Amino acid sequence: MPSPGEIRPIRIGNELNTCPACGYRRGFHISFVTVTPGSGGTPYRSTREVHRIILICPECGARFDPGWNETVHE
Repeated sequence: MPSPGEIRPIRIGNELNTCPACGYRRGFHISFVTVTPGSGGTPYRSTREVHRIILICPECGARFDPGWNETVHE
């Protein structure tokens, strides 16, 4: 398994199922990266835990940030 590389921004069109790095055509795994409050990683101020959702190619390990965030509700 390749080591994780730089997280690159990616734009989503009508559909995204092909890795731009290697051409793998069967979708992505996802990972959650914690956004530290005040780090500029989120466009809003929140006291809740926020995560960036990262897409990972299962074939080559390339990582992409589509700009999605998830707030954890406990």
